[in-house]
Parts: sequence; structure tokens; C-alpha cells
Amino acid sequence: MHKEIIWPKNGEAYQVVRVMPMDRFKPNPDISILKKFFRCDTVLRNDGHLYFCNLIPSIPYEEV
Repeated sequence: MHKEIIWPKNGEAYQVVRVMPMDRFKPNPDISILKKFFRCDTVLRNDGHLYFCNLIPSIPYEEV
């Protein structure tokens, strides 16, 4: 199954698990419950949508 990768302005990479319109949720939903339900570690908001994502960890490296 192909998952979309996004790079928000913070410079981190995220694998998108699910995208849903914000109007499908009550105002100020409990984000911790939504994270557990969608099995993700991050919820991002953009243009009236919630993006349920998992952070892709960056690997520290030194150039040789």
C-alpha cells in the first residue's frame, strides 16, 4: 500500500496515514484519542483538513 510523504515547513518528513475534513469532527477534538485510533504520532492541520501522520526520523550523519 502506497503512503504519501509530506514535508511541512518545519523541515521534517511525515508519512500520511489518513486525511479527513475537519468538519467530520466535533470542535476541539481530543487529539490523543485520534492518534491512538488512527495509529499515528502526529496530527497536522491544513486547509480545513486533518492529516494523520507518522514522523519519519531523520538520520544523523557526517559527510566523509
